[in-house]
Amino acid sequence: MGRMRIKKKDAVIPFRQTMAYRLVLAMGSLFLLLTTVYFLLTYIRSSNTIAIIVSAGAAVMAVTALLYNLGEVRNARVPASTLKRAKRR
Repeated sequence: MGRMRIKKKDAVIPFRQTMAYRLVLAMGSLFLLLTTVYFLLTYIRSSNTIAIIVSAGAAVMAVTALLYNLGEVRNARVPASTLKRAKRR
């Protein structure tokens, strides 16, 4: 049996800087957007003016959050081992 070699680990990237974190936030924002649009349509049918205004504001904030998180995906870091696995295929 040969000499055991110790593998060097990649530098650890904080989870908040990874692409997975940004995509989770983007999917959460998308879910929030769909929910607020559903409630907005429900309130439009029932003609509840105050609820329409609140729901429209929430929908605008959800769109803003979605666009922001999708924009931040470009700046997300990916571990080197993941890039190697992606290049093999």
